[in-house]
Amino acid sequence: MAKQECGKEKAKPRAKSRAKSQDTRNNIVSVAIGLFRSKGYAHTSMSEIARQAGVDPSSFYYYFSSKEALIESILKPNERIPSVEELEAGCSNRAAQLYALIAFDIVHKCELPFDFWELETIANENPKGFEAFFERYRKLYRTLLSIIERGIEEGAFIPCPADEHTVTILSTNEGLQHHYHAKHRKELILEMSGYSVRDYTPEDIARMTGRSVLPSLMKDPSKLETAICEGRRLYFQMESEISSKQSR
Repeated sequence: MAKQECGKEKAKPRAKSRAKSQDTRNNIVSVAIGLFRSKGYAHTSMSEIARQAGVDPSSFYYYFSSKEALIESILKPNERIPSVEELEAGCSNRAAQLYALIAFDIVHKCELPFDFWELETIANENPKGFEAFFERYRKLYRTLLSIIERGIEEGAFIPCPADEHTVTILSTNEGLQHHYHAKHRKELILEMSGYSVRDYTPEDIARMTGRSVLPSLMKDPSKLETAICEGRRLYFQMESEISSKQSR
């Protein structure tokens, strides 16, 4: 009995040590996110993150082996892209399905603590460290493409090059998220060009993309607002279901 109690006493310091290590790791991530948001990835150094997190630079790499490893932890590596089947189960309207996926993409890109364009450059420089990132992007492309192709086959969308429209959607979202991040860093060149900056939310930006892209695809553009309304409902439903599955 005495030996068991002794074992318990030894376990407590180890548990406290693990908890402290996790707290330090979480603090590093929190500090890094703040710096990435205010300065951008390229202008934030590991030493600056360590200093502001109160971690000795020599022990910093115990928590994160590289800047890329730190980024991957911020990216939610287990995050899933909704599948075509999940979207179809939630709604039969092809334009609404497409809008939901547009919203999913742009909201997540805007919520990143750094510009997606920066992330794309980093990932291309270190492809082995960002395999999960590339796989998520491939799935996003294929899901968008599949929804458009099925919509064309069913007559919901007009005959058109589905791959070109997919690239247009991705490029529009990525350009708008770039402006979103630049605005928050007070680096939006459009403002200097005379553009009146508005305080758009990521969901507002999703509607911008939807209203720009969907009418050129839909067989009946007069039903655009109905599709957007149904698409927003589906987007929130997908977010809730994915979050629920990941928390299990």
